[in-house]
Amino acid sequence: MTHAMPRTRALLVLLMTLGLMLGSLAAPAAATSGGDGGGDDLESVRGQTLNTIDYKIGLLTNLRDGTDNPDRKSVYDGGIAALREMRGDAETSGDIEALRAMDASAHDIYHATKAAAEAVGQTDEERVAEARRAALDTINYKLGIFRDAKAGTSDPALVEIYSWAIAGLEELKAAAESTDDIDALHALKAKAHQIYDATKKKVAEAGSDDPPKTEKTKEEKAAEALAKARRSTLRLIEYKISIFTHAAEAAKNPHVSALYEDAAEAIAELVDDAQQAGTVGALRGIDAQVMEIYEATKQAVADDHGGSKWQPTETMVAHLASLETVVERLIGVAEATAEQSPDTAKAVAKAGSHTVKAIEAVGEAAETGRRLDARWADLRVSVHDFRIALAAHVTAVTGGPGCVNGWQLPG
Repeated sequence: MTHAMPRTRALLVLLMTLGLMLGSLAAPAAATSGGDGGGDDLESVRGQTLNTIDYKIGLLTNLRDGTDNPDRKSVYDGGIAALREMRGDAETSGDIEALRAMDASAHDIYHATKAAAEAVGQTDEERVAEARRAALDTINYKLGIFRDAKAGTSDPALVEIYSWAIAGLEELKAAAESTDDIDALHALKAKAHQIYDATKKKVAEAGSDDPPKTEKTKEEKAAEALAKARRSTLRLIEYKISIFTHAAEAAKNPHVSALYEDAAEAIAELVDDAQQAGTVGALRGIDAQVMEIYEATKQAVADDHGGSKWQPTETMVAHLASLETVVERLIGVAEATAEQSPDTAKAVAKAGSHTVKAIEAVGEAAETGRRLDARWADLRVSVHDFRIALAAHVTAVTGGPGCVNGWQLPG
Protein backbone atom coordinates (compact mmCIF):
# COMPACT_ATOMS: atom_id res chain seq x y z
CA MET A 1 0.00 0.00 0.00
CA THR A 2 3.03 2.31 -0.03
CA HIS A 3 2.21 3.38 -3.60
CA ALA A 4 -1.60 3.38 -3.30
CA MET A 5 -2.04 7.03 -2.29
CA PRO A 6 -0.50 8.58 -5.44
CA ARG A 7 -2.69 6.35 -7.59
CA THR A 8 -5.72 7.24 -5.51
CA ARG A 9 -5.00 10.93 -5.83
CA ALA A 10 -4.65 10.46 -9.59
CA LEU A 11 -8.04 8.83 -9.72
CA LEU A 12 -9.66 11.65 -7.80
CA VAL A 13 -8.05 14.37 -9.86
CA LEU A 14 -8.97 12.73 -13.14
CA LEU A 15 -12.51 12.07 -11.95
CA MET A 16 -12.91 15.79 -11.26
CA THR A 17 -11.47 16.54 -14.69
CA LEU A 18 -13.97 14.18 -16.26
CA GLY A 19 -16.86 15.90 -14.49
CA LEU A 20 -15.74 19.31 -15.72
CA MET A 21 -15.30 18.14 -19.30
CA LEU A 22 -18.66 16.35 -19.48
CA GLY A 23 -20.77 19.05 -17.93
CA SER A 24 -22.13 20.14 -21.29
CA LEU A 25 -23.63 16.69 -21.85
CA ALA A 26 -26.28 17.37 -19.23
CA ALA A 27 -28.05 19.93 -21.47
CA PRO A 28 -31.24 18.77 -23.26
CA ALA A 29 -31.07 18.01 -26.96
CA ALA A 30 -33.34 19.39 -29.66
CA ALA A 31 -35.94 16.91 -30.92
CA THR A 32 -35.13 15.79 -34.44
CA SER A 33 -35.76 12.71 -36.54
CA GLY A 34 -33.94 10.71 -39.20
CA GLY A 35 -33.58 11.59 -42.88
CA ASP A 36 -31.20 13.24 -45.29
CA GLY A 37 -29.70 16.65 -44.82
CA GLY A 38 -28.17 19.12 -47.20
CA GLY A 39 -28.84 22.55 -48.63
CA ASP A 40 -30.27 23.68 -51.95
CA ASP A 41 -26.95 24.91 -53.32
CA LEU A 42 -25.44 22.34 -55.67
CA GLU A 43 -21.85 22.80 -54.54
CA SER A 44 -22.81 22.73 -50.85
CA VAL A 45 -24.67 19.45 -51.31
CA ARG A 46 -21.82 18.05 -53.40
CA GLY A 47 -19.28 19.04 -50.75
CA GLN A 48 -21.29 17.38 -47.99
CA THR A 49 -21.72 14.21 -50.03
CA LEU A 50 -18.01 14.01 -50.87
CA ASN A 51 -17.13 14.55 -47.20
CA THR A 52 -19.45 11.70 -46.18
CA ILE A 53 -18.00 9.36 -48.81
CA ASP A 54 -14.41 10.22 -47.87
CA TYR A 55 -15.21 9.69 -44.19
CA LYS A 56 -16.70 6.25 -44.87
CA ILE A 57 -13.74 5.30 -47.07
CA GLY A 58 -11.45 6.23 -44.18
CA LEU A 59 -13.46 4.13 -41.71
CA LEU A 60 -13.42 1.06 -43.96
CA THR A 61 -9.72 1.53 -44.67
CA ASN A 62 -8.98 1.56 -40.94
CA LEU A 63 -11.06 -1.60 -40.47
CA ARG A 64 -9.27 -3.31 -43.36
CA ASP A 65 -5.86 -2.37 -42.01
CA GLY A 66 -6.85 -3.61 -38.58
CA THR A 67 -7.53 -7.23 -39.58
CA ASP A 68 -5.22 -10.05 -40.65
CA ASN A 69 -8.07 -12.07 -42.17
CA PRO A 70 -7.62 -11.97 -45.98
CA ASP A 71 -11.30 -12.73 -46.59
CA ARG A 72 -12.35 -9.78 -44.48
CA LYS A 73 -9.80 -7.56 -46.21
CA SER A 74 -11.39 -8.54 -49.51
CA VAL A 75 -14.85 -7.56 -48.26
CA TYR A 76 -13.56 -4.19 -47.05
CA ASP A 77 -11.78 -3.64 -50.37
CA GLY A 78 -15.07 -4.23 -52.17
CA GLY A 79 -16.84 -1.61 -50.06
CA ILE A 80 -14.01 0.88 -50.52
CA ALA A 81 -14.08 0.34 -54.29
CA ALA A 82 -17.85 0.94 -54.37
CA LEU A 83 -17.48 4.17 -52.41
CA ARG A 84 -14.66 5.40 -54.64
CA GLU A 85 -16.77 4.71 -57.73
CA MET A 86 -19.63 6.63 -56.13
CA ARG A 87 -17.24 9.48 -55.38
CA GLY A 88 -16.45 9.78 -59.06
CA ASP A 89 -20.17 10.00 -59.83
CA ALA A 90 -20.65 12.64 -57.14
CA GLU A 91 -17.85 14.80 -58.54
CA THR A 92 -19.60 15.05 -61.91
CA SER A 93 -23.29 14.93 -60.94
CA GLY A 94 -25.37 18.06 -61.35
CA ASP A 95 -28.47 16.61 -59.67
CA ILE A 96 -28.98 17.69 -56.05
CA GLU A 97 -31.41 14.88 -55.26
CA ALA A 98 -29.00 12.33 -56.75
CA LEU A 99 -26.20 13.72 -54.59
CA ARG A 100 -28.34 13.45 -51.47
CA ALA A 101 -29.19 9.87 -52.43
CA MET A 102 -25.45 9.16 -52.77
CA ASP A 103 -24.89 10.60 -49.31
CA ALA A 104 -27.45 8.18 -47.88
CA SER A 105 -26.05 5.30 -49.96
CA ALA A 106 -22.56 5.92 -48.58
CA HIS A 107 -23.90 5.16 -45.10
CA ASP A 108 -25.67 2.04 -46.39
CA ILE A 109 -22.54 0.77 -48.18
CA TYR A 110 -20.46 1.31 -45.06
CA HIS A 111 -22.82 -0.59 -42.76
CA ALA A 112 -23.44 -3.37 -45.30
CA THR A 113 -19.69 -3.82 -45.84
CA LYS A 114 -19.00 -3.84 -42.13
CA ALA A 115 -21.75 -6.40 -41.52
CA ALA A 116 -20.52 -8.60 -44.37
CA ALA A 117 -16.96 -8.51 -43.06
CA GLU A 118 -18.12 -9.37 -39.56
CA ALA A 119 -20.01 -12.34 -41.00
CA VAL A 120 -16.76 -13.81 -42.30
CA GLY A 121 -16.04 -16.81 -40.11
CA GLN A 122 -19.59 -18.16 -40.11
CA THR A 123 -20.09 -21.91 -39.87
CA ASP A 124 -20.88 -23.84 -43.04
CA GLU A 125 -24.42 -24.37 -41.79
CA GLU A 126 -24.90 -20.64 -41.25
CA ARG A 127 -23.57 -19.84 -44.70
CA VAL A 128 -25.91 -22.36 -46.33
CA ALA A 129 -28.90 -21.08 -44.36
CA GLU A 130 -28.12 -17.49 -45.34
CA ALA A 131 -27.71 -18.36 -49.03
CA ARG A 132 -30.92 -20.42 -49.02
CA ARG A 133 -32.85 -17.63 -47.33
CA ALA A 134 -31.62 -15.09 -49.91
CA ALA A 135 -32.55 -17.38 -52.81
CA LEU A 136 -36.00 -18.22 -51.44
CA ASP A 137 -36.76 -14.59 -50.61
CA THR A 138 -36.09 -13.62 -54.22
CA ILE A 139 -37.97 -16.56 -55.70
CA ASN A 140 -41.01 -16.10 -53.45
CA TYR A 141 -41.11 -12.38 -54.20
CA LYS A 142 -41.16 -13.02 -57.95
CA LEU A 143 -43.77 -15.75 -57.52
CA GLY A 144 -46.03 -13.31 -55.67
CA ILE A 145 -45.74 -10.76 -58.46
CA PHE A 146 -46.64 -13.21 -61.23
CA ARG A 147 -49.41 -14.96 -59.31
CA ASP A 148 -51.08 -11.61 -58.69
CA ALA A 149 -50.57 -10.62 -62.32
CA LYS A 150 -52.07 -13.89 -63.57
CA ALA A 151 -55.08 -13.50 -61.30
CA GLY A 152 -55.60 -9.95 -62.51
CA THR A 153 -55.78 -10.62 -66.27
CA SER A 154 -58.19 -12.36 -68.60
CA ASP A 155 -55.87 -12.18 -71.61
CA PRO A 156 -55.11 -15.83 -72.60
CA ALA A 157 -51.68 -14.90 -73.94
CA LEU A 158 -50.71 -13.25 -70.68
CA VAL A 159 -52.13 -16.10 -68.63
CA GLU A 160 -49.88 -18.49 -70.56
CA ILE A 161 -46.81 -16.30 -70.03
CA TYR A 162 -47.41 -15.92 -66.31
CA SER A 163 -48.11 -19.64 -65.97
CA TRP A 164 -44.76 -20.38 -67.60
CA ALA A 165 -42.99 -18.00 -65.19
CA ILE A 166 -44.73 -19.43 -62.14
CA ALA A 167 -43.88 -23.01 -63.12
CA GLY A 168 -40.23 -22.10 -63.64
CA LEU A 169 -40.01 -20.29 -60.30
CA GLU A 170 -41.68 -23.16 -58.47
CA GLU A 171 -39.01 -25.51 -59.86
CA LEU A 172 -36.33 -23.13 -58.58
CA LYS A 173 -38.02 -23.02 -55.18
CA ALA A 174 -38.06 -26.81 -54.88
CA ALA A 175 -34.39 -26.96 -55.88
CA ALA A 176 -33.43 -24.27 -53.35
CA GLU A 177 -35.21 -26.11 -50.55
CA SER A 178 -33.37 -29.37 -51.31
CA THR A 179 -29.75 -28.30 -51.90
CA ASP A 180 -26.97 -27.39 -49.48
CA ASP A 181 -24.64 -26.17 -52.22
CA ILE A 182 -24.03 -22.43 -51.70
CA ASP A 183 -22.94 -21.85 -55.29
CA ALA A 184 -26.05 -23.63 -56.53
CA LEU A 185 -28.22 -21.44 -54.28
CA HIS A 186 -26.61 -18.32 -55.66
CA ALA A 187 -27.22 -19.61 -59.17
CA LEU A 188 -30.89 -20.30 -58.38
CA LYS A 189 -31.31 -16.75 -57.13
CA ALA A 190 -29.74 -15.41 -60.33
CA LYS A 191 -32.02 -17.68 -62.39
CA ALA A 192 -35.06 -16.21 -60.64
CA HIS A 193 -34.02 -12.76 -61.85
CA GLN A 194 -33.54 -14.13 -65.36
CA ILE A 195 -37.05 -15.64 -65.40
CA TYR A 196 -38.46 -12.36 -64.15
CA ASP A 197 -36.70 -10.34 -66.87
CA ALA A 198 -37.69 -12.85 -69.56
CA THR A 199 -41.31 -12.76 -68.44
CA LYS A 200 -41.48 -8.97 -68.54
CA LYS A 201 -40.01 -9.08 -72.04
CA LYS A 202 -42.61 -11.65 -73.17
CA VAL A 203 -45.40 -9.50 -71.74
CA ALA A 204 -44.10 -6.44 -73.57
CA GLU A 205 -43.87 -8.40 -76.85
CA ALA A 206 -47.44 -9.61 -76.33
CA GLY A 207 -48.52 -5.98 -76.59
CA SER A 208 -49.54 -5.49 -72.98
CA ASP A 209 -47.92 -4.31 -69.78
CA ASP A 210 -50.00 -6.18 -67.25
CA PRO A 211 -50.92 -5.25 -64.57
CA PRO A 212 -52.04 -1.96 -66.17
CA LYS A 213 -50.56 1.24 -64.83
CA THR A 214 -52.74 4.27 -64.21
CA GLU A 215 -51.22 7.48 -65.51
CA LYS A 216 -51.04 10.09 -62.78
CA THR A 217 -52.71 13.43 -63.38
CA LYS A 218 -50.74 16.66 -63.43
CA GLU A 219 -52.30 17.56 -60.11
CA GLU A 220 -51.20 14.27 -58.55
CA LYS A 221 -47.66 14.69 -59.87
CA ALA A 222 -47.54 18.24 -58.55
CA ALA A 223 -48.81 17.14 -55.14
CA GLU A 224 -46.18 14.39 -54.94
CA ALA A 225 -43.42 16.82 -55.93
CA LEU A 226 -44.57 19.28 -53.29
CA ALA A 227 -44.72 16.59 -50.59
CA LYS A 228 -41.24 15.37 -51.53
CA ALA A 229 -39.81 18.89 -51.42
CA ARG A 230 -41.48 19.54 -48.06
CA ARG A 231 -39.96 16.39 -46.56
CA SER A 232 -36.56 17.38 -47.88
CA THR A 233 -36.81 20.90 -46.42
CA LEU A 234 -38.04 19.70 -43.04
CA ARG A 235 -35.20 17.17 -42.86
CA LEU A 236 -32.71 19.90 -43.70
CA ILE A 237 -34.13 22.09 -40.94
CA GLU A 238 -34.11 19.26 -38.42
CA TYR A 239 -30.52 18.29 -39.17
CA LYS A 240 -29.15 21.80 -39.02
CA ILE A 241 -30.96 22.43 -35.73
CA SER A 242 -29.44 19.24 -34.35
CA ILE A 243 -25.95 20.15 -35.54
CA PHE A 244 -26.08 23.66 -34.07
CA THR A 245 -27.68 22.48 -30.82
CA HIS A 246 -24.96 19.95 -30.10
CA ALA A 247 -22.20 22.20 -31.37
CA ALA A 248 -23.41 24.72 -28.78
CA GLU A 249 -23.14 22.05 -26.09
CA ALA A 250 -19.65 21.11 -27.24
CA ALA A 251 -18.26 24.63 -27.64
CA LYS A 252 -15.87 25.77 -24.90
CA ASN A 253 -16.23 29.45 -25.84
CA PRO A 254 -19.50 30.91 -24.39
CA HIS A 255 -19.75 33.44 -27.23
CA VAL A 256 -19.44 30.71 -29.88
CA SER A 257 -21.96 28.61 -28.01
CA ALA A 258 -24.39 31.54 -28.06
CA LEU A 259 -23.90 31.98 -31.82
CA TYR A 260 -24.76 28.32 -32.37
CA GLU A 261 -27.82 28.55 -30.11
CA ASP A 262 -29.06 31.65 -31.97
CA ALA A 263 -28.61 29.83 -35.30
CA ALA A 264 -30.59 26.82 -34.06
CA GLU A 265 -33.43 29.11 -32.92
CA ALA A 266 -33.42 31.04 -36.20
CA ILE A 267 -33.66 27.85 -38.23
CA ALA A 268 -36.37 26.45 -35.94
CA GLU A 269 -38.50 29.51 -36.74
CA LEU A 270 -38.65 28.33 -40.37
CA VAL A 271 -40.51 25.12 -39.51
CA ASP A 272 -43.97 26.71 -39.71
CA ASP A 273 -43.13 28.35 -43.04
CA ALA A 274 -42.00 25.00 -44.43
CA GLN A 275 -45.14 23.24 -43.26
CA GLN A 276 -47.39 25.89 -44.83
CA ALA A 277 -45.47 26.48 -48.08
CA GLY A 278 -47.67 25.86 -51.11
CA THR A 279 -45.05 25.53 -53.85
CA VAL A 280 -41.78 23.75 -54.46
CA GLY A 281 -40.20 27.13 -55.21
CA ALA A 282 -41.18 28.46 -51.80
CA LEU A 283 -39.64 25.41 -50.12
CA ARG A 284 -36.43 25.83 -52.09
CA GLY A 285 -36.37 29.40 -50.88
CA ILE A 286 -36.60 28.16 -47.29
CA ASP A 287 -33.74 25.75 -48.00
CA ALA A 288 -31.69 28.74 -49.14
CA GLN A 289 -32.54 30.63 -45.93
CA VAL A 290 -31.37 27.68 -43.83
CA MET A 291 -28.06 27.57 -45.68
CA GLU A 292 -27.67 31.35 -45.41
CA ILE A 293 -28.03 31.07 -41.62
CA TYR A 294 -25.60 28.16 -41.62
CA GLU A 295 -22.96 29.99 -43.65
CA ALA A 296 -23.44 33.28 -41.79
CA THR A 297 -22.97 31.52 -38.46
CA LYS A 298 -19.78 29.84 -39.67
CA GLN A 299 -18.47 33.25 -40.74
CA ALA A 300 -19.46 34.82 -37.41
CA VAL A 301 -17.54 32.12 -35.54
CA ALA A 302 -14.56 32.64 -37.85
CA ASP A 303 -14.67 36.39 -37.17
CA ASP A 304 -14.79 35.64 -33.45
CA HIS A 305 -11.63 33.56 -33.75
CA GLY A 306 -9.96 35.73 -36.36
CA GLY A 307 -9.48 32.80 -38.71
CA SER A 308 -11.09 30.75 -41.46
CA LYS A 309 -14.65 29.44 -41.30
CA TRP A 310 -15.09 26.96 -38.49
CA GLN A 311 -17.61 24.20 -39.13
CA PRO A 312 -19.95 23.44 -36.21
CA THR A 313 -19.09 19.81 -36.88
CA GLU A 314 -15.45 20.60 -36.10
CA THR A 315 -16.51 21.99 -32.74
CA MET A 316 -18.17 18.68 -31.91
CA VAL A 317 -15.27 16.61 -33.22
CA ALA A 318 -12.77 18.58 -31.13
CA HIS A 319 -14.92 18.07 -28.04
CA LEU A 320 -15.31 14.36 -28.75
CA ALA A 321 -11.57 13.91 -29.26
CA SER A 322 -10.88 15.61 -25.92
CA LEU A 323 -13.53 13.49 -24.22
CA GLU A 324 -12.12 10.27 -25.66
CA THR A 325 -8.64 11.21 -24.45
CA VAL A 326 -9.90 11.73 -20.91
CA VAL A 327 -11.86 8.48 -20.89
CA GLU A 328 -8.85 6.51 -22.11
CA ARG A 329 -6.63 8.12 -19.45
CA LEU A 330 -9.14 7.22 -16.75
CA ILE A 331 -9.29 3.64 -17.99
CA GLY A 332 -5.52 3.54 -17.75
CA VAL A 333 -5.57 4.81 -14.17
CA ALA A 334 -8.13 2.16 -13.23
CA GLU A 335 -5.93 -0.49 -14.80
CA ALA A 336 -2.97 0.79 -12.76
CA THR A 337 -4.92 0.14 -9.55
CA ALA A 338 -6.62 -3.05 -10.71
CA GLU A 339 -4.78 -5.20 -8.17
CA GLN A 340 -6.59 -3.41 -5.36
CA SER A 341 -10.04 -4.05 -6.88
CA PRO A 342 -10.02 -6.27 -10.00
CA ASP A 343 -13.79 -6.44 -10.49
CA THR A 344 -14.41 -2.69 -10.37
CA ALA A 345 -11.40 -2.09 -12.63
CA LYS A 346 -12.89 -4.47 -15.20
CA ALA A 347 -16.21 -2.65 -14.93
CA VAL A 348 -14.44 0.65 -15.64
CA ALA A 349 -12.75 -0.84 -18.71
CA LYS A 350 -16.04 -2.25 -20.02
CA ALA A 351 -17.98 0.98 -19.45
CA GLY A 352 -15.14 2.96 -20.98
CA SER A 353 -15.20 0.79 -24.09
CA HIS A 354 -18.92 1.48 -24.50
CA THR A 355 -18.28 5.20 -24.10
CA VAL A 356 -15.58 5.20 -26.78
CA LYS A 357 -17.95 3.42 -29.18
CA ALA A 358 -20.66 5.98 -28.38
CA ILE A 359 -18.18 8.79 -29.08
CA GLU A 360 -17.38 7.26 -32.47
CA ALA A 361 -21.08 6.96 -33.29
CA VAL A 362 -21.66 10.63 -32.46
CA GLY A 363 -18.69 11.56 -34.65
CA GLU A 364 -20.24 9.74 -37.60
CA ALA A 365 -23.68 11.29 -37.05
CA ALA A 366 -22.15 14.76 -36.70
CA GLU A 367 -21.15 14.68 -40.38
CA THR A 368 -24.73 15.24 -41.55
CA GLY A 369 -26.88 15.55 -38.43
CA ARG A 370 -28.62 12.28 -39.29
CA ARG A 371 -29.67 10.50 -36.06
CA LEU A 372 -27.37 12.87 -34.16
CA ASP A 373 -29.82 13.44 -31.29
CA ALA A 374 -30.19 9.71 -30.70
CA ARG A 375 -26.43 9.15 -30.79
CA TRP A 376 -25.87 12.07 -28.42
CA ALA A 377 -28.43 10.63 -26.02
CA ASP A 378 -26.62 7.27 -26.16
CA LEU A 379 -23.39 9.08 -25.34
CA ARG A 380 -24.95 10.71 -22.28
CA VAL A 381 -26.06 7.33 -20.99
CA SER A 382 -22.67 5.72 -21.59
CA VAL A 383 -20.85 8.61 -19.92
CA HIS A 384 -23.15 8.34 -16.91
CA ASP A 385 -22.52 4.60 -16.66
CA PHE A 386 -18.78 5.16 -17.01
CA ARG A 387 -18.73 7.71 -14.22
CA ILE A 388 -20.71 5.38 -11.95
CA ALA A 389 -18.25 2.53 -12.66
CA LEU A 390 -15.29 4.83 -12.03
CA ALA A 391 -16.80 6.13 -8.79
CA ALA A 392 -17.27 2.56 -7.59
CA HIS A 393 -13.63 1.82 -8.35
CA VAL A 394 -12.43 4.94 -6.51
CA THR A 395 -14.49 3.92 -3.49
CA ALA A 396 -13.15 0.37 -3.60
CA VAL A 397 -9.56 1.62 -3.78
CA THR A 398 -9.86 4.33 -1.11
CA GLY A 399 -12.05 2.25 1.18
CA GLY A 400 -14.75 4.79 1.90
CA PRO A 401 -17.51 6.98 0.46
CA GLY A 402 -17.02 10.55 -0.59
CA CYS A 403 -18.17 13.29 -2.91
CA VAL A 404 -16.13 14.32 -5.93
CA ASN A 405 -17.21 17.23 -8.15
CA GLY A 406 -20.82 16.85 -7.03
CA TRP A 407 -20.85 13.09 -7.46
CA GLN A 408 -21.64 11.13 -4.31
CA LEU A 409 -19.45 8.02 -4.25
CA PRO A 410 -21.19 4.95 -2.84
CA GLY A 411 -19.65 3.23 0.13
